[in-house]
Amino acid sequence: METVILKGRKDGFELMLADWADFDQVTADLEALLVQLNQDTSTERVEFSLESGNRLFDEAQAATITQIFDRFPRFTVRQLHSNVGPTAELKQRFLNQAIHLGGGIIRSGQRQAFNGDVLFSGTLHKDAVLEATGSVFVLGEIHGLVIAGSDGDASAVIVGDVSQATQIRIADSVDIIADRNVAGTSLSYVNDLHILEHGDAAQLKDLRPRLFRKMEEM
Repeated sequence: METVILKGRKDGFELMLADWADFDQVTADLEALLVQLNQDTSTERVEFSLESGNRLFDEAQAATITQIFDRFPRFTVRQLHSNVGPTAELKQRFLNQAIHLGGGIIRSGQRQAFNGDVLFSGTLHKDAVLEATGSVFVLGEIHGLVIAGSDGDASAVIVGDVSQATQIRIADSVDIIADRNVAGTSLSYVNDLHILEHGDAAQLKDLRPRLFRKMEEM
């Protein structure tokens, strides 16, 4: 089977580099193909888009491919695309999309942070902080500060009993709970006027349908 497949495109050529083949074989076949193309094509510059399928080239491999193309001044690589991403990046994406379970006791002066959404069933003491880049769902006791959308996500919500919290925040919006009467189980969210508002938890389905479906799948 061929390890390098050439496809013609309106804006240049696409090279499919087999992800199942040995890298040395791929580079050898790539160089041979470029030699042939250099002989057969005109003197105009040619751009290539490289597709590596389910193989992610490391820095050394990417440098090797660059060196091959450097031998052919008329040929340039417009992009190198893969169906997969770096492990760290994929792990971070997974963490941001996951719903984490938080419990235990967060004591005064302590801070517990989560990437993504969190379902908290523990106890948050006064002067303690619970924060998440996503939404916070409260099943436990809250007496301190709760922060949702800590990275600036104003679509995040806080659901549950925050009536005893000192303060809650969603993105840049802040509400001091001690100064108002908030029902036991509520939905706190940032409305269209960028004001932190409290409503009934049953509104979650209508206000944040995607998040509601995500909770249903747990």
